[in-house]
Amino acid sequence: MNGLLLTAVIGLSLAIQSFTIKQTSMKIKEEQTAPDFSIQDANDSTIYLAAYRGKKILLTFHRNTGCPVCNLRFHEVEQQSSYFKAKNLVVIAIYESSPENMKKYLVDQTPYTIMIPNPEQNLYRLYDIDHSTGKIFKGIFHGALKKANEGKKLYQSKLKQDGNANTIGADFLIDENGVVKRAYYGKFLGDHLPLEDIKTFLN
Repeated sequence: MNGLLLTAVIGLSLAIQSFTIKQTSMKIKEEQTAPDFSIQDANDSTIYLAAYRGKKILLTFHRNTGCPVCNLRFHEVEQQSSYFKAKNLVVIAIYESSPENMKKYLVDQTPYTIMIPNPEQNLYRLYDIDHSTGKIFKGIFHGALKKANEGKKLYQSKLKQDGNANTIGADFLIDENGVVKRAYYGKFLGDHLPLEDIKTFLN
């Protein structure tokens, strides 16, 4: 009986902790000022989010450079680079990868996107990025396997995955005053803000 009671108490404690974590979730809301940060990019330059006031920003969070689904999204965004540049949009992409892995990923490439390795994942915590195994599996029913196959074909060389296996991407559109106009948390692996929504924001 004591063993059953102890199990019940532990179960209740874990449930309360889980509820508390969900209640204290600090998701970024639209019309709030985007949390500021400074961090080194893939070229070892210091990036200050606040330094881009006066420009529109797409701040996007990925899993890691070895994730083929993320690789596909990276190339989809890069294909729009001429349009984004003409519209004065700054694109900043955050990855859980190490600087070493990111440099391997970018060898012989000069992307329009500002690429930021963040293995410490402090920016993921700052923007309350989701980690969900359930959403990873949900992605299978929303084309993640097809996206992964397409993304694999776009690699110049094979890269190992580093970071969390269950990170879910997110996108934030920030206006010239540093205000978040769109906060889009992925509902499953491979779910990102549609490119057409980004273009609507720019126009």
